[in-house]
Amino acid sequence: MGGSEPSAAPGLTMLARGEMADRVRAFDWSATPLGPVHAWSPSLRFAVDMVLTSQLPMALRWGPELVLIYNDAYAPALGERHPDYLGVLFKNTSADFQASTRALYADLLSGASRGFIFEKLPFKLLRSDQPETAWFTVSYSPVPDSTAPHGVGGVLISAVEITQTVQASNELRGVEERYELAREAAGVVGAWEWDVRANKVYADARYAELHSVAPEYAAAGLPVEAYQPAVHPDDRDRIAALAEASVKSGGAFSAEYRLVQADGSVRWIYTRGRSYLDARGKPSRNTGVIIDITERKRVEDALAAARVDIDLAAQAAGMGRWDHNPSKGLRYWDARARAIFGIPQDAPPSTSLFEKVVHPDDLASVRAAVKATLDPGGSGLMNQEYRIIRQNGAVRWVEAFGRAFFENRICVRFVGVVSDVTERREAIDRLLRQEETLRLAVDAAEVGTWDYNLETGDLVWSDRVYDMFGLLDRSEPPALAMVQEPVHPGDAERVREAVARAMDPTIRADYAAEYRVIGRDDHVERWLSAKGKVFFSPTGKPARFVGAAVDITDRKRAELHLRLLVNEMNHRVKNSLATIQAIAAQSFTNSQSLPQAQEAFANRLVALAEAHDLLTRENWEGADLHEIAERLAALHGGADRFTLSGPAVRLSPKTALSLSMALHELATNALKYGALHSPSGRVRIAWDVTTGPGAERLNLTWVERDGPPVKPPGQRGFGSRLIERGLAAELAGSAKIDFHPDGVVCQIDALLEA
Repeated sequence: MGGSEPSAAPGLTMLARGEMADRVRAFDWSATPLGPVHAWSPSLRFAVDMVLTSQLPMALRWGPELVLIYNDAYAPALGERHPDYLGVLFKNTSADFQASTRALYADLLSGASRGFIFEKLPFKLLRSDQPETAWFTVSYSPVPDSTAPHGVGGVLISAVEITQTVQASNELRGVEERYELAREAAGVVGAWEWDVRANKVYADARYAELHSVAPEYAAAGLPVEAYQPAVHPDDRDRIAALAEASVKSGGAFSAEYRLVQADGSVRWIYTRGRSYLDARGKPSRNTGVIIDITERKRVEDALAAARVDIDLAAQAAGMGRWDHNPSKGLRYWDARARAIFGIPQDAPPSTSLFEKVVHPDDLASVRAAVKATLDPGGSGLMNQEYRIIRQNGAVRWVEAFGRAFFENRICVRFVGVVSDVTERREAIDRLLRQEETLRLAVDAAEVGTWDYNLETGDLVWSDRVYDMFGLLDRSEPPALAMVQEPVHPGDAERVREAVARAMDPTIRADYAAEYRVIGRDDHVERWLSAKGKVFFSPTGKPARFVGAAVDITDRKRAELHLRLLVNEMNHRVKNSLATIQAIAAQSFTNSQSLPQAQEAFANRLVALAEAHDLLTRENWEGADLHEIAERLAALHGGADRFTLSGPAVRLSPKTALSLSMALHELATNALKYGALHSPSGRVRIAWDVTTGPGAERLNLTWVERDGPPVKPPGQRGFGSRLIERGLAAELAGSAKIDFHPDGVVCQIDALLEA
């Protein structure tokens, strides 16, 4: 019972495995300020053991000299300095590193700081012998040690990789940029998403303004009833019925309707979207876009009158640590883990308490993942994303990394970390919705998009671009020449200037151009409206050119048609006024009284109006002779007083007007003095077409019968002169009126092409 030998100080536990664990055990620590391992303080041994057993990148700097110890996951961050940096002193690191971190370590070792967290830090790593950039959230935490001067023995460095989050953020930003460009090129002015079950409509600012709703309330979500007052009263029931049917059945929908603005003006809107049902077939959500087509409607109305259109991804907010011993039923959660799960700091940890916060729909998969990890025949690793429900009812997404350690096929330790990834999951969901909305916008407006990497030369575009440039082989890889060569020579210089201004780093103008292309394969001429944006590298060089284009050929044709119709209308109005002037001059002569002249003038204007009405229905492309004769009969006694016979003859506008005036004069005289003056009188109008030298000619005969006896007039009136002289001159032919006692006979010969 005499004095006994003191027991050896414990070294690293058997839980610490891997390359760095072996290197730490083999390292000559007696040559460093830390001294041999058996002399290490319990705090140092525990901290080293925790670092070496962790699957996350972790390192430890210990003592006033800040001696470095790190694990396998941290080694790639050191690059070529690994493994030589094991045991390196702070003073032997680079001058830049010392200058940037000296104050940080001093605050931690002195107890002046409780720790630091730096988010979104880029590191150059070697993975599979290939250099790559990765992003991390790095934390520096003091490690308590009662033997140290200020109670802090060293600094624990831990890192959580957020590369996927950063990449998702960058991808989301690119999608949002392409989405905005496509919306601008397509004329899309607003977008919305309706959560049907919550009756909340989330809309962007332009959609809100068009519906006279405050943008900040629309972004936060309003009931669908808040948007309905802006819908035009005449369209409200129709749109409500369409929305109700779409929500119930799901699927795509589209409609055109009017919105009444705050100033009383009316805007025409085209909307297109899709409704979705949940797994039970119940209405879930409704999303879509709107396009302002007011200008298109105005062009259509003008033609009709002349002829009677983000960074929302989230990143890890930190990590919490947990340590379990399943064989003994021991469990530990640190403060961060408890905060993430919403578990009170004083609540005893237990499996039942943990499972209580796991979302019921995810509990089975979490249990299965834990079971697989604790299986000694498995990998012993866990990486699981799942939902939790905090005590306040908030639903959050978390991601857990864990590793199980076994002795004799019994799990003696299950350690890991957990982080809140709700923002990242929401960012991915928003990205999918943005892409879905972009697809709807592109589909609704038939937009073609492109993305040109100016640094690598890679060019991608949508299938719609093939159609716009007349490219028939869709399997042909995109190339610049395929869209440059088809540009119309008259527009090529203007397009080149617009591209140059967008590429110029001193100008950086948005690319916008309307130009013609001649299809490379189909040789069809089209009008395109293109808009895009060039993105520049940090050195000021153009790096990426993205944009969208839309086919505006129909709009350009409509504008040209409108101009032609206006010019044609001006021409016809002038001609009509000249004709009326001539009729007035001939009607108001001294040969008859004023009442007679007024009646004659009015009747002739009616005849002229009838002829114009007939031609207007035919778009002033001509008129059918049989229809002219039928309308004459209807105006002067009815169809039973006239006999019409002859083949179908299409008359030019000029011939139709002249012949209508002549037949009106004959019918007027027949009503006053001829066959139509008597109830038994009849008129026969017969015609045929003869082929002579040159063009075809029309032969028309007017014959009156069974009327009062006819006597030749003492002098020829305006009607006779209009027929015999004016008609002959207008129609390049002849006209003759014979006053037979049995009835008037008029023979008309006219050139059909006159």
